[in-house]
Amino acid sequence: MITIKNLSKTIRGNKIIDNLNLKLKGITGIIGPNGAGKSTLMKIIASVEKGDKGSEIIFNNTSNEPIRIGYLPQNFSIYPNLTVYEVLKLLATLKGNFDSAHIEYLIELFNLANYKNKKMKELSGGTHRRVGIAQALLNKPNYLIIDEPTAGLDIIECIKLRNILLTISEKVEDIIISSHLPEDIEYICNHIVVIEKGQKRFEGSLSEMIQRSENLSYEATIELNDLQKLNVIGEIVKIDKISDKLVKVKFITRKPIADHQLYKPVQPGFLGSYVSLLKGEVVP
Repeated sequence: MITIKNLSKTIRGNKIIDNLNLKLKGITGIIGPNGAGKSTLMKIIASVEKGDKGSEIIFNNTSNEPIRIGYLPQNFSIYPNLTVYEVLKLLATLKGNFDSAHIEYLIELFNLANYKNKKMKELSGGTHRRVGIAQALLNKPNYLIIDEPTAGLDIIECIKLRNILLTISEKVEDIIISSHLPEDIEYICNHIVVIEKGQKRFEGSLSEMIQRSENLSYEATIELNDLQKLNVIGEIVKIDKISDKLVKVKFITRKPIADHQLYKPVQPGFLGSYVSLLKGEVVP
């Protein structure tokens, strides 16, 4: 577990992180809109940056081993003219953790065997991201911190990467992931933190988050031309096309709904709960 106390971060007079108090455990997903302060928070947890005076981060290590942090930033662009193997070897050497057997293990784990002799600039976005997570594991960390793991990836690559993160979760003490994509968080995380404008909006499990949004989610089948009218009633979170004229819409609202034949109450799900928090439909 990572305990965060009174964490603030001010940059050029702007409060990017505002008095966060968190307990990150298991696979924690930190989610929020663009500009919420997620990347800044991840850098501070990874010890790349420092918080303001009075901020405190405590790594509650359950073993007697030294604290080792693996970190993948959102933008991982490194040594474009070196091969995958050369990059991993160089970074392991710089970290003082060169172990050829461990490098080969990571190459196998992340399905990089066919790419080990390819230059970094020749890799697809998904393969490049897998190399990034592999390098974060070179020092056999007990805390793994990954900022926007699926940034820029297509759907297939996203699924592959999420599966890999689930696989390695048993090999580290805690994994901290930040994302603005609800799918990343819902798929692999057992602990969720929602932040907005540097402040905590929610912390807890997925079921606790959904519970807070109960009785706020509805579903309706309407004509496509009526979508604008529905925007007045609530916040649309999902649209499924039925025909050229009809759509099935899921939306959240705190406004009283009288017509339960047209607007049927449904379970909010993760996305509905997340939108509810950001739109102020739910009290944090």
